[in-house]
Amino acid sequence: MSRDISVSAEYIWPSSTGLHDWVVERLRERVPDPAVWAYADKAGFEVLHDFRVHDLPEPGRHAVLAVLAEEIPQAYGAWARERSSLSEGQIMGLVHDLEILAMMAVEVRRELDEGDGGGGGGA
Repeated sequence: MSRDISVSAEYIWPSSTGLHDWVVERLRERVPDPAVWAYADKAGFEVLHDFRVHDLPEPGRHAVLAVLAEEIPQAYGAWARERSSLSEGQIMGLVHDLEILAMMAVEVRRELDEGDGGGGGGA
């Protein structure tokens, strides 16, 4: 089954359930903002199979985008090499897929920062 991470209305990243769940769990570890996770639970992101970053409240949305942009591909590569039975080629393929997600997050962060005068999340 496929699950999505919607970085914005335009940037939607489809993935396998396992990779999606790994990313969301990593986000839970790295973004401990209770407002983010209360909103995600209330909005039913798990039921919808779509983690909608663009719907998250600020400043949590910027924090999630930062982790996606700056940490997720490398963190998954390190985790998979230590704990999975995947081949190096499989790991590199998944890391490449996560790099696409990271590029989406970079672009959305740039757009948000331009929209609020570069403030990185508003007031």
